[in-house]
This record gives sequence, C-alpha cells and structure tokens, in this order.
Amino acid sequence: MPMIRFSLRLKLTLGLVLSTLLPVILAVWLIDQMGKTAANVGASDAAARIAAMEKSIGAYHELVDTTKRLHAEVAQRLAQRPDLVALDPTAKLHELVDHEPGLRAIALVRADGTIVAEASRPLPGPAWRDKIVDQPLPVGALRLSFIVSATLPEDLQELKTAIDASRTVSQINTALPASYFRTFLVLLGIPVLLVGGFSLWYSTRITQRIGALVETARAVARGKHDARVQLVGNDETALLGDAFDTMLDTLEETRQQVAYLQRMGVWQDVARRLAHEIKNPLTPIQLAVQQCVSAYRGAATDVAKFTRLLGDTGEIVEEEIASLRRLVDTFRTLGALPKVEKAPIELADAIEELKLDPLVAARLRLVPPARPVTVRADKLLLKRVLANLIENGIHAGQEAGTVGDVVVTWEPDRADDSVHIFVDDAGKGVADSSREKIFEPYVTTKETGTGLGLAIARKIAIEHGGDLVLAPERAPTGGARFVVSLPLRGPEASLS
Repeated sequence: MPMIRFSLRLKLTLGLVLSTLLPVILAVWLIDQMGKTAANVGASDAAARIAAMEKSIGAYHELVDTTKRLHAEVAQRLAQRPDLVALDPTAKLHELVDHEPGLRAIALVRADGTIVAEASRPLPGPAWRDKIVDQPLPVGALRLSFIVSATLPEDLQELKTAIDASRTVSQINTALPASYFRTFLVLLGIPVLLVGGFSLWYSTRITQRIGALVETARAVARGKHDARVQLVGNDETALLGDAFDTMLDTLEETRQQVAYLQRMGVWQDVARRLAHEIKNPLTPIQLAVQQCVSAYRGAATDVAKFTRLLGDTGEIVEEEIASLRRLVDTFRTLGALPKVEKAPIELADAIEELKLDPLVAARLRLVPPARPVTVRADKLLLKRVLANLIENGIHAGQEAGTVGDVVVTWEPDRADDSVHIFVDDAGKGVADSSREKIFEPYVTTKETGTGLGLAIARKIAIEHGGDLVLAPERAPTGGARFVVSLPLRGPEASLS
C-alpha cells in the first residue's frame, strides 16, 4: 500500500495552525474550569457572608431596640426626681449630663414651651446626632437629647445591598455568562484564522522559493549551465538562493577552465606530434641547400646569373627554415610545459625581476600596494605569464602610435583570499569580436604572432588555481587591461 505524502506547504500550514489552535483550546478549557471553580468558591463565600451579614442586621436591630429602651428608662427615672418634677431652676443638670449614659443635653420646659433651665455638652463628632426624647411632667416636660449614630440608616442600607449582591453571586453557576464565553471564543478565533491565513501564505512563499531552487538544480543537471535562481529578499531562503547562484557561477567558471585545459591538452598533443613531424625534414633540407651552395665552383660568365639565383634561393630557404624552426620551438614549448611547482614568493620581487630585460625596463612601470604580498606560485612560470602580457602590451602601445608603456599593479582581495595583478597597456584595446576567442590557441591579432602566448599564459594561471581574463572595461592607460588572479594560499600540486 503506497504511503500518503504531504507537501511541505501543507505540513508547514498544519504545524503553524495547530501550534496556535492547541494553546487556544487549552486556554478555553482552563478558563471554563477556572470559571466553574471560581463560581463555586464565590457561591460558598457569598453564602457564608450572607449568614454573617444577616446576623449583623439582627444585631443592629437589637442594638437599636436596646438603645430605645435605655433612653426611655433614663427619661422615666429622671422624671421621678422631685427637683425636676418641680421644674426647679437650681437643679444640677450638668451633673446629669456628665453621668447619665448617652445623654448629651437636658432642659426643663414649662407648659407654655419656655425653658426654665438647661445643660449640654458638644457632640463627639460628625458621625453622631441628637435624638430628642420629651418626658411629660405634671407642670411641664423634661426634654432629653441622647447621642445616636448619624450613619446608622445608611449602614443598614449598605448591609442590605451587600446581602442582595451576595445572594445573586451565590446563584451563579459559572464565572462567565454564555455571551461572554462566545465573545471570548470569537476573539480567540480571529487570531487563529489570521495565523492560518498567514501560515498558508508564508508556507506557499517558502515552498515556491525552495521549488525554484529544486527546478534550477534540475535545469543545471539537464545541461542548462546558465540557469540561476535569483531570489529576491533578505531572508534565509534568499541568502540560500544567492549562495546557490554563487556556487553555480563557481562551478561554471571551473567547468570552463577544465574545458579550456582539455582543449589545451588536445593542442599540446597536436603540437608534440606536429613538432616531431616538422622537425625531422628540416635538418636534411638545410644541409642539402648548404651543400649545394658551397659545392658550386663555376667561374664562367654565363653562369653568373645562375649563381645569383642560387644564392637568392639559399637565402629564401634559410629564412623559411628559420621560420619553421621558430614555429617548431613554439610547438615544443606548448607541448612541453612543466608542471606548476608552488613555493612562497614575494610578488614584488618576482615582478621586479622582469626589469632585468633592458627592453622591458624602459617601458615598464610598477605600482605596488601599501603592504607586500606573498603568494604560493611557480616563480619561473609566473614570470613567463607576466613577461608575455608585458611584451604584448608594449607591442600594442607601439602599434597605436605611443612609446608602448605598460603599467603593472597588484592588490590583494581578502574577500576571496586572492591577489589580482593588472597589466595595463596604451594600445587600441581588444575588439569585441575577438574577446571571446583571444585566449584560444592560434588566435592572434599580430602579424608575426603564433597565437599561443596568451593561451599558454592562461593555462599556467589556471594551473595555479587562478585565472587570466581580459577586463570588460578599458585600462586607465587607455588600452586593454589583463587581470591575472592567483590564490594567496593553495595546494602544492598542479591542476594538470
């Protein structure tokens, strides 16, 4: 039975939605449980408070009744005193105010309402008020002012309100009404939907970018070496795409270098075979011509013309043989290039040695960097590369009508751990039609060139782990700019 495979986008979406939904579900369950628990605790607590507050109300009422009876008893007792019954103005009313509990003021009032005598003391504070009790006497009345609480009615009303609220709380079965619970679910559901939509969009974006990487890799595998991902953005997938494109650029460059070395290897084999085939008949030809010229001893005047013709023929043959020898030597050079043997060298010392040639010294200007640069290279082969470029630059400048000065500069590039050597001439530059094939064997723009110098120079640079290229822009001197790139550190062995 085949296994069901889920796409990465679906997995990401489900993962993000579940990671958001599970805490929401857990929060809803916990809130419901906490609400029920809180409701039960609140109901129990409310019931206990109701009982206590009802007892407090009963105590309040008993206190009020007791106070009323106390006041009545004091009034009746005082109404039995002879001096007060007689409305004696000399009665010691102040002593009564000071000693009777709760009594603040006392007054003896005639039947017509006039006051015979009175005594009082101030209220203890704003929380207290007077309660007037008039006790009838035979010839008037005894007016008594007792101290009572001014906030007692409000306190009783607050207590009744608290009892009603507690009864309401005790009747609630859950801490949240159903409408609140639904609102809570809606408020939590909206973020879940937003997260789900965002996760779907983001997972689609990520999987599309990963799909672009996969498709590019497949295209490269099918032979489309110029395929690139070119992802836009600053996130990790964009950085991965940039790294992938950089890797493809490096692989393409390496592939081109390997292909170039393969072509050069073929040319080397051809060169060795051709040099062998050409060299064999050269010496007999030269010896035969020399013998023919030296053996002729005719002195007659009719053979003078033949003598001159024979001499001219000898010169022509000698010149052609010399040309063939030069061609053979060039082929031999290509076919017998030594392997690169790297060693640490000071780049400035190797380039300075190029000035040992008087013809080069007069036309060469060096611009070294601020700090010395040490590379691992084959000094002999590196000097051969630079000498070829400098010689070509001098010829190019002279063909353009200048003295043929050449400027050599070099700068380390810490980004790729390499050094770039720039050889700038004052010539006319390289035509666009020749740029693609200038490093191919037997391609040259000079009348006396063999077209192997640049090919050999680039092969040596590649075998050093670097490269030799023609810069796309013109040199500051106005002519062509050739760039030799060498790694600052690298393996000992040659690439060949």
